[in-house]
Amino acid sequence: MTPEQKALFDQLTELQQRTAINVLAGMTQRQGYYAAGGKAQNDGAADSSAYEIMSNPQVVAFMDAMKEAAVTEAVMSRTEALERLSNFARTDLKDLVEFGQYELVQDDDGNPVIQSSWKIKDSVLQDPMKLAVISELTAGRDGIKIKTHSPLTAIKQLADMQGWDSPRKLDHSSSDRSMSPKGIDASKLSTAALAELLAAADESPAD
Repeated sequence: MTPEQKALFDQLTELQQRTAINVLAGMTQRQGYYAAGGKAQNDGAADSSAYEIMSNPQVVAFMDAMKEAAVTEAVMSRTEALERLSNFARTDLKDLVEFGQYELVQDDDGNPVIQSSWKIKDSVLQDPMKLAVISELTAGRDGIKIKTHSPLTAIKQLADMQGWDSPRKLDHSSSDRSMSPKGIDASKLSTAALAELLAAADESPAD
């Protein structure tokens, strides 16, 4: 538990603590109450007692803190996403496998039969980040095939997340030399492009 979660937990009675923990573990409120040592004489009374416990403001605060932490841990952070995409972008196939030529057998004339082959590097098998680069590994009649996540796609996604694409400059000249500007879909313009367009309008001489 975090210090905040521990502080909220310590404010609860022992029955409240055990019931809350049991519910977090997946039990129903009634099951959690009974497993915590609840002394209700029947299921109706147990349901009432469990509901009272779980509705207590201090119990609710503790449960909310625990659930928020679980959701935060489950959701990939921006930093984690950037690290994984960077790993995809930087890792080449040669970083994952080693190629070689191996003598299998000899033919009828005593000449060696050489076959090109490859294998995943031992270091990669011990590195979860490197293994994550492999998107597909299949075995068929032609042997084992390996497919990796596209570095170019990863770079494009990194560029989108980091805003590396610079705004496109507007062409204020008329391509057909008619001096009549063509219609512009302003909804597709970036903020910087709109500002440039407005500045150009302000600088143009009045009729």
